[in-house]
Amino acid sequence: MPQDRPVPRSFSPRSVWLFVLSFACLALPSVRNGHADDQIDYVNDVLPIFETHCIGCHNADGPEGGFAMDSFETLLRGGESGIAITPGTSSSSRLLLLVTGNMNPIMPPDGEDGPSEKEVETLTRWIDQGAPGPQGDLPIKRKLRTPDIKASENVAKPITAIAVAPDQSRTAFATFQSVEIRTDDVTTFTIEDDDLGKVNSLAFSKDATRILVGSGLTGAYGRAAIYRTNDGTLEQEFVGHRDTLYAAVFSPDESLIATAGYDQAIVLWDARNGEVKRELNGHNGAIFDLAFSPDGKVLASACADETAKLWNVATGKRLDTLGQPEGEVTAIDFSRDGRFVIATSADNRLRVWQLRSIEQPQINPLIATRFIDETPLTNFALSPDEQLLVVLVQSGNIKVLSTKNWQTVASLESLSAMGTDLAFAADGDSISVATIDGNIVRRNLPTRLTTHDSTHSVGMAEKIYLDLPAPTSVSERKLRDLAGENVRILDVGRSVSVEGEISDTGQADFYRWPCHRGEVWAIDADAVSDSRLDPIVTIFDEDDRPVQRVRLQAIRDSYFTFRGKDSEQSNDFRVFNWQEMDLGQYFYAAGEVTRLMMHPRGPDSGFNVYPGQGQRWTYFGTSGTTHALGEPAYIVRPLGTDEPPLANGLPVFELTYENDDDPMRSAGKNSRLVFVAPRDATYTVRITDTRREGGENYAYRLTLRAASPGFRASTGTIKKPLRPATGREFSVNVDRLDGFQGPVTFEIEGLPDQLVSNFPLTVEAGLKSANGVIWAPPGLPHNESDQESVQDSDGEVAWSGLVEPKITAWAMINGKRVERPAGTIGKLSVEASTPQVIPSIHPIDGEIAKYEDWVLPVKRGETVSARVQLDRKASFVNEVSFGKEFSGRNATQGVYVDNIGLNGLLIVRGASQREFFITADPTAKPGRRSFFLTANVDGGLCSHPITVEVK
Repeated sequence: MPQDRPVPRSFSPRSVWLFVLSFACLALPSVRNGHADDQIDYVNDVLPIFETHCIGCHNADGPEGGFAMDSFETLLRGGESGIAITPGTSSSSRLLLLVTGNMNPIMPPDGEDGPSEKEVETLTRWIDQGAPGPQGDLPIKRKLRTPDIKASENVAKPITAIAVAPDQSRTAFATFQSVEIRTDDVTTFTIEDDDLGKVNSLAFSKDATRILVGSGLTGAYGRAAIYRTNDGTLEQEFVGHRDTLYAAVFSPDESLIATAGYDQAIVLWDARNGEVKRELNGHNGAIFDLAFSPDGKVLASACADETAKLWNVATGKRLDTLGQPEGEVTAIDFSRDGRFVIATSADNRLRVWQLRSIEQPQINPLIATRFIDETPLTNFALSPDEQLLVVLVQSGNIKVLSTKNWQTVASLESLSAMGTDLAFAADGDSISVATIDGNIVRRNLPTRLTTHDSTHSVGMAEKIYLDLPAPTSVSERKLRDLAGENVRILDVGRSVSVEGEISDTGQADFYRWPCHRGEVWAIDADAVSDSRLDPIVTIFDEDDRPVQRVRLQAIRDSYFTFRGKDSEQSNDFRVFNWQEMDLGQYFYAAGEVTRLMMHPRGPDSGFNVYPGQGQRWTYFGTSGTTHALGEPAYIVRPLGTDEPPLANGLPVFELTYENDDDPMRSAGKNSRLVFVAPRDATYTVRITDTRREGGENYAYRLTLRAASPGFRASTGTIKKPLRPATGREFSVNVDRLDGFQGPVTFEIEGLPDQLVSNFPLTVEAGLKSANGVIWAPPGLPHNESDQESVQDSDGEVAWSGLVEPKITAWAMINGKRVERPAGTIGKLSVEASTPQVIPSIHPIDGEIAKYEDWVLPVKRGETVSARVQLDRKASFVNEVSFGKEFSGRNATQGVYVDNIGLNGLLIVRGASQREFFITADPTAKPGRRSFFLTANVDGGLCSHPITVEVK
C-alpha cells in the first residue's frame, strides 16, 4: 500500500531492515508465551486478507509505491514511504492506520471494499503479537480469492489439449479440471481433479500406461502430475511453479520431466521421486512450449519474449538463443532424426534451424523461414513419417507443409472456431484438432500433395518452335491504305516486320495475326534511327482482353529498407525478412519480377539479383522500374494453369503478356516479348509509347517472328603477361536470346601444353558469365618479342611467337547441338620475373603439393574452410585483397566465400596466410567445378585452380 511518510534520511535501507528485524526479535518472547488458541497464523489467517485486498496492486511484478506484499520479507521492508508494519505495536503501524482510515490515503483506494471488522481485528492481533512470519516456505497457493461466477449450463467447455499415445492405442482430451481418456473413440476413463485447473499440456508415456498433465491456476500455481491411464490414479505430483504451466514433457528415457509456464522458469524434475534436478532461467516472458531432442541431451523452449532457447539438459547451460522471430514463439519441436529445430511464431511464420549446439554453445543456423498465414501461428504437428507438417493458425486456417523444402503444399478446410491443439492419426492421413468451442474436428489430408518449385514457371502448353522464312517487311501506311483509315486493327501475316509511327499523343497501333496453341513467337519493338519513341507492347485475345501469362502466388511478404532502387541496379537489395528468402526465388515489387542471386554478404549489404552485376534482368516479360523506400515486395512462385492459390493471406498477381524494356537489357529501351499462344486463335499486338507521347519523330519497327532460342558468346581477353607460378583471369559471356536459359560450355583450342587452364568452362543455366584462368608453371622461359619462342625445361620449343588460343561455345537447344565462335583470350606472353606475391589454396588441416588441383568437398547447406597462402617477395609487405562478395572465382551458383565482413577476403600487411570459409547454399547444384582466388596485385594474380565438389 502507498505510504505518505518518508523514511528518515538518517536511515539507510540496510539500517531500516535491521531496525525492523530488531523489533520482530523483541516481540518473539510474547508470541511464544501466548496461548496457542490466541495465536494468529500468518499463512492461514493473515495472508488470505492480503491476497483478497492488497496483493493485486502490491506485488513483485508491479509494486505500487514500491511496496510488495506477496512475500513476507518485502512486506516487512515497506515501500517508498517507509516501514508499513511496526511489529508488536499495531497503533503505530502505518498499514493498519491506512486500512482503518486513520491516515491518508485510505486503502484500498477508489471505493473498493476493504477488510471487514473481523479481518482488521485479525491484523491488529497479529501485529501486536510481533507480526510473526511463516514457518518455512510459503505453501503453494491452490485457490484464487475471486468471486465464484457460475457458467451457463449449456456452454461447452473449451478443449484445451489433445494427445495421442505413441502406439496410437489411446487418445486424451482435456477440459477445465478434467482429462478424458478414449480408446477406439470410446471414453474409457475420465480423470477429474480440482487441482488440475486449466490443462494446457498432455503427454503419454511410451507404453501409454501413464499420462503427464501440465496445468495450473492463473495467478495461483503451476502443477504437473502423472496419472495412471487405466483408472486415473494420481501417481506423482510436481508442484513448485508460481503460476500456471503451459508445458510439461517427458524426456525420451522418461527419467526427467521438464515443466514451464507463465512464471518464466523451466524446471527439470526427477520423474521417480519428484525432486527438482535443476532450474533453467533466462527467458523474459511466459514459456509456451518445451521439447526434448530425440537423444535427450538438449531441451528447447518457446517463449513470449520472441525467442526460442536451447539448453544442455545435463548441465543446465544455455546453448543458444534463437532470436530471429518477431513475435511470441508459440510452439517448438525437434525433427525425429534430431537434425532440425522447428518453431512457430505469432509473427505468422514457421522457422527451421539446423541443430548444432549439443554439448557446447554454438550458433544453430537458420535454414528456412516460411510465411504461413496473415494471423499468428499457434501450434503444429509432424506426421508419423515426418514428410508433412501441419500448422494451426489463430484464424482457424490449417496449412500443410512439406518437410523436404518447408513449403506450403495444401490448405485444409478452415475451422469454425479457434483451434487449441492438434494430433496426427496413426496412418498420417488425417489430423484431429481440439477447438475452443469444445469440439474435436477431424480433417483428412489430400491424397496427392505436390511440392511446388518456387523458381520455375508452369507452362500453359507444350512449346512449338516454328521454322518460318525471314520476316517480310511492310509499312503501316500501306496496310492502312489496303484496310481503310477507319479500321482499328490491321491484319498481318505470320512472320512480318512493320514500319510505322506513333504520330499523335496517346496513339496506339494494333496488328493481328493467327496462332496455333503452343507456338512460340518473338515480338520485337524498336525505335528506329533517331526516333524518340519508348515502345511498349501488349498482347490481346479475340475479346480484346490482355492475354494472361502467369499467376504469381505471394508466399512471403517484405518491403524495401535502407533505400529505394532505381530501375537498373542489380545489387544491394536490402529488404525486410531477407532471412526468409532463398536463392533462385522470384522477387515481385510494383509489377516487376527479379530473381535472387546472392545473399547479403555482411552487415552493410543486401541481395544481388540476376545477373549479379550490371543492369538487372527481369522475368515473365516484366520491365525494370524504380522502387521507393518502404515499398511492399513479395517472394512469389508461379501457379499452374488450373492450380488454386493457397489461402495464406498474401496476394496473387496476374501478369499479362506485356513488355516495356528488354528483360535481358541488351536492347536498351526497346521492347522484347516472347509469346506462347495458349490456344488456337488470332491475337493482337498493341504498340504505343510508354509515356503516351507521339509525333513526327516517333517511328518504330515492329517484328512478329518465330522465336529462335539461342545465344551469342564472347570472351574477355588477357592483356597482361603471364608470371611464373601464377595465373591470369578472364571471363566468358553469354547473351541469351528468345528465352533460352540453358547451360553453355566454352572450349579452348591452341593452348600450349605447358599452361594450365580450367577449361572446359560452363556458364550455368540462367547465368550470364563464368570465370576462366590461364596459369603458368614456375620455371617456364619467357619470350621477349613476338618472334621468340618459348622452350620447355628440356630445351624443346613449346610454342613460337605470341600464341592466341581460340574459344568456341556450344549448347544443346531443342535437342540440337548449337555452336558459336566466342573469340580469343588474347595473345599470351610470359614474363620471367618473379611476381610480388604467389597465392595458393591449401586444405585447412593438411598439406598438398605446392601446385596441385585438389578436391574440397562441401555439402549443400554447410560451410567448410580452407587456407589461402601467399609467397611474398621480401620487399613486398602490403596487405593483399582477394575481393568482397565475388572473391571466390568460378564457383557453382550458390557457392561463395563466406564470413568476409566489411573488408572482404583480405590478408593483412606482413601476414602470409589466413583461413577462409566456403558455404554451399541449399540451392547449389551438386557436382564439381574449378575454383580459384585472384589477388589484387599487378593487375590480378591468380592461384592454381582447385576443385570444389558440392554434394
